[in-house]
Amino acid sequence: MRIYEFEVQEGCEWVAPVDDTDFEIFRSFDGSAKRAGWEPVQMRLVREDEHGRPLLPADVPWLGKHAPVLKENASAALGSLLAKDGELLPLACDEATLVVFNVTTVLDALDVDRSALVTFRSTGRIMKVKSHVFRPERLRAVHAFKVPQLLRGSAFFTDEVVVAVERAGLSGVGFRLVWEGSAADA
Repeated sequence: MRIYEFEVQEGCEWVAPVDDTDFEIFRSFDGSAKRAGWEPVQMRLVREDEHGRPLLPADVPWLGKHAPVLKENASAALGSLLAKDGELLPLACDEATLVVFNVTTVLDALDVDRSALVTFRSTGRIMKVKSHVFRPERLRAVHAFKVPQLLRGSAFFTDEVVVAVERAGLSGVGFRLVWEGSAADA
């Protein structure tokens, strides 16, 4: 069993809110459902780097590892797989049909005693996970999840999502392996 998070792909397009204050909407993705009051956020594709060089198209343009954005073909390829563990929320964009994936499956699957953590001295709250260790028995039949210790942090994904991305031939999509369990864990 392996667990991943999305990873930015150098040289590929990004996506950003037209109004920078709307970044806070995505930072609020904390494992809770948002569909009931959802208003599509106006987005734009970032197709050039800071030097004016063109960026390659991406089926999952980068917004952040906590809130993956999917273009229409990525949504078609991954939507049914991800739907059980979250919600695909529409975004407003003149350049492409986009949805953002809000993970609503929250599992107490991070083994905090065996993971390498950096914590705030004053509160003991986790600042950063240097090395993840998960409890595989808590990850059965899940494809995407968050952990309660880091609700506004990364969304985590299983092998099935990575395989679905590869099978669909999606471009500009990357994953970073954050944990690999033993063969007995699978």
